Formats: sequence, structure tokens, C-alpha cells
Amino acid sequence: MRDTGNMCGRFAASLDYPSLAARFGTAMEGGLPSPSWNISPSQRIAVIAQDEQGGRHLTAATWGLVPTASPTRNLGYPTHNARIESALSKQTFAAAARARRVIIPATGYYEWSKDHQPYYFRKNSQEALLIAGLCSWWREDEDSPWELTATILTTEAVGRAAEVHHRMPVLIPDDLAEEWMDPSSDAEEVFARVAEEGPTLSRRLLSHPVRPLTGRDDAGLTDAISI
Repeated sequence: MRDTGNMCGRFAASLDYPSLAARFGTAMEGGLPSPSWNISPSQRIAVIAQDEQGGRHLTAATWGLVPTASPTRNLGYPTHNARIESALSKQTFAAAARARRVIIPATGYYEWSKDHQPYYFRKNSQEALLIAGLCSWWREDEDSPWELTATILTTEAVGRAAEVHHRMPVLIPDDLAEEWMDPSSDAEEVFARVAEEGPTLSRRLLSHPVRPLTGRDDAGLTDAISI
């Protein structure tokens, strides 16, 4: 299925969870999602988060942020993406942007060109992409369990990504990862730094066309094809 909204609408995550946990000094919680090469909104994804006490967690979340105060998860508009340019001021995302910033690790992501050709973007290594995200706890009512929900931040596309789509996910530089996750960081400052430095990482990504993703979920989805 082609994503018709803002980037990012599909990504791949075949992750080495123990290595990620060691890298970020996180507790590795149960229920982490299995490897997938065709993750779509509403599915479970892995996130790396820091709580108010400074503890870090590698845990699962539902892809599609629902504000804590919302009486329903059906908001009438998609929330799997949030624009970094406006997240701090948009009612849906503002609370999360100020205090619940997360990292969403991914093997790579897909985007579709105007002629519906999918492309896959990845690092020139086996290391995971660190995508900027926001999270929010939500539950349907007082008798329901809390559910962690999340969104991927996007920005104006640059480099090769701009030749395929007008938006791209925001990548987190390694030296800003701790500040990004820290709830006590000044939100405006860390947003500005990530917005400025993230696109440099995106320019370094490799990309290639791939076959349609419809009805499949296997590592072969990321194989390059000739067009």
C-alpha cells in the first residue's frame, strides 16, 4: 500500500535489541516487536525513552500518537507523523514535544515517488537509524490499561530524499540523543538543534528503488531493483 500522507508511512526494523539497550543504557522491556520490513501506522514499534527519574527504557509503543486527554483514539486525522516545524505549538503534539521525546530505531524507511515507485533509505552500515519521535500515554477509560503511543517527526526533505518526496523523517545525531530524550531539556533549544543538524545525516543515507510492499513482510522487500 502506498503512503499518501506525510513521510514517514512505512519503515523497516530488524533490530539488535540487546545492542541497542547496551548502547543507550536502557532497561529492555518485554513485548518488543518482532522484526518487520513493512511496518505501518497502528502497529507496534520499538522506542527508546527516558522517564522523569532519569531511567531509560527500550519498550514498545503503538505507532500513532493519542494525546492523554483524548476521550478516543479515533481523532479523525492521522497522527503517525508530526511536523518538527509545528509540533511544539500543535495541541495534539505540544505536551509530548515538551516532555516526552523518544528515539525510534529503524533499519531503514520507505518513500514513494510521484509515479508510485517505492524507494528504501538506509545507512551505509548495519547501525540503526535514530529517528526523532514523541510519545504519549493514553487509555480509553479509568478501567483500561495505559497504552504508550508514538509519532515520527518529519522535516522538509533534502538531498536524494527530496528527489522522491517533499518530507522525510528527522534523524537524531548521536551527540544529541541524550539531550533529546531528557524531559528536563529545554524543548525549544533541542528542537532547534535537531532540526538543524538532522538533515546532515539524511544527506548521507543510501537509497534505491524496491518492489511494491503490498502483501509482504520479509527482508527481500529492501532489495534493490532496476527501473
